Amino acid sequence: MSKQRFAERQTEVKEAAARLAEAVAQPKSELIRDAAMQRFEFTFEVVWKTLKLFLERQGHECGGPRPTLKKAFAEGLITTPDEADVWLQMLEDRNLTSHAYDQALAERIYRNIAKDYASLLGAMAAKIQNLSWD
Repeated sequence: MSKQRFAERQTEVKEAAARLAEAVAQPKSELIRDAAMQRFEFTFEVVWKTLKLFLERQGHECGGPRPTLKKAFAEGLITTPDEADVWLQMLEDRNLTSHAYDQALAERIYRNIAKDYASLLGAMAAKIQNLSWD
């Protein structure tokens, strides 16, 4: 991957996190819940894949999202054990979003997005903006 492509990914991460923050800032309705969940899915995907690219550039082997998140923690991009636990819960919830027809599950995931996930993804987007490809 080129430095230019990594810069494009940084922009994608920043924009996705901003769109997620916009969704959770809206008054809650079923439509907003569903939109926030969709934006969460996309934001989570672009964040972990960008982390993977960066970490692999640094010489680490990452694999899928779980090993990438663990490596991000080991490398200090995820800073505390509590934050790491939330990232792993976020991964679990991301994997469950395809079952959003289950209203109780959709509500629980939305609460997590609004309470913790959107802000963590936004903070990681800011960190990613400061990563150097060189």
